[in-house]
Amino acid sequence: MNKLLKIGFMVTVSGRWPRDLPEKRLKEYGEWVNTQLAHSSVHKFSRLVSTKEDMMECIEDFKKNEIDVVILVYGAFTGDDICCGIADALKCPIILWAPREEKWERQDRLYANALCSATMNGASLMRIHARYHIVYGNKEEPRVAKELSDMISAYAAAKNMNGLTFGLFGYRPTAFYNCAFDEVVIRRTFGINFEETDLKVVFDTMAELDWSDVEAEMKKTAETWDTAALPDGHLENHARLYLALKKLYPMQGYDYAVIKCWPEMGNLHTTPCAVLGRLADEGINIGCEGDVDAGLAAITQNILTGLPTFITDLINIDEENNTVSFWHCGNAAPSLHNAADGVTMCNHPLAGQGTAFWCALKPGPVTAARFTNIDGQYRLFVLRGIAQPTTRNTRGAMVNVKVNTPVMELVSKIAENGMSHHYSVVWQDIADQMTGLAKVLNIPVIEL
Repeated sequence: MNKLLKIGFMVTVSGRWPRDLPEKRLKEYGEWVNTQLAHSSVHKFSRLVSTKEDMMECIEDFKKNEIDVVILVYGAFTGDDICCGIADALKCPIILWAPREEKWERQDRLYANALCSATMNGASLMRIHARYHIVYGNKEEPRVAKELSDMISAYAAAKNMNGLTFGLFGYRPTAFYNCAFDEVVIRRTFGINFEETDLKVVFDTMAELDWSDVEAEMKKTAETWDTAALPDGHLENHARLYLALKKLYPMQGYDYAVIKCWPEMGNLHTTPCAVLGRLADEGINIGCEGDVDAGLAAITQNILTGLPTFITDLINIDEENNTVSFWHCGNAAPSLHNAADGVTMCNHPLAGQGTAFWCALKPGPVTAARFTNIDGQYRLFVLRGIAQPTTRNTRGAMVNVKVNTPVMELVSKIAENGMSHHYSVVWQDIADQMTGLAKVLNIPVIEL
């Protein structure tokens, strides 16, 4: 992620409670937060917050450091005044972290009462419509570490999505209504803006390239992949399109893009599947078939992992093995290919007229997801699974994925909830992080 999430760390205690435990937590939990949470920078308020004066100094300190999220650890019981004052002043989410009691003696007092305090404070924050989360448990517990890590990753991803520019190379293919989108809803929900580049600009840029550059790229491509089956002229068009998009994408200031890959591109024998796969491995992410909503899932996955994604169709299920088959025309990034099954760069597998990778994709944990706008409200569809060693049994790029949900039930869920046909797949299990991001953005989640 390019932008780190700025965390404000503080430890609180009410005036009547002993200070030894709060001071200990200020030191130990402050060190943990500073070293264990990725995608963030931590600013620690240097002393316990107990009084109104402490709170005001902490607020000014956090404002000065432009804090995005506050982590409030309970050194000991704290009234509602501190958390509500922080929420009112900073207007940012607060994570209320309640460690467990550390000392139990029959004849001795409570020394923290943090869980009670967190639930009390959370109820007050809800009443003033402030965003908050409660985390219960000690820093040594893996569950707690994962909860906090997922939460911080979600907020960091939201921060990194906000302000991105989504580029459109053309609009959507003919009759693909599900690839239509509402840029105002996307701007309001994700903070992403849109700009457009006509396909004619792409074609003109292809035509204007120096022949020496095109020839060198053709040679490089033919030396890297088996291109023997390509029709005459397709390798040249592949090289021209690759160089043109590589030039236009940064020139236009795009952070992500989609392209109308047919029918116009096919009419010029330059369907871009293999080009898109190659560019994805170079950090130039362009989704196919003009599908912006699938692209939103791809942006999220790329921000969370730094990995390329695969825009794909779900085309088949196998009840016996409880697997689904993801397939698309040949746009998978080379880093996703399973070389053991053989990889060729061929014509488009259905209509011809371009270049595509025909290959199986590698095994490993995957997350398939899509954001879908239904009646102006986005929903996140998310599916986790394990990509299986796959033998390609049709033209194009494909992988079989084993899932937990019975596959016939999965098909019913897709149908009942109006999910569109494209998914974005990333080779990592980030379903929890994606769900966390959806919650941050107030987007309902449908786990498939």
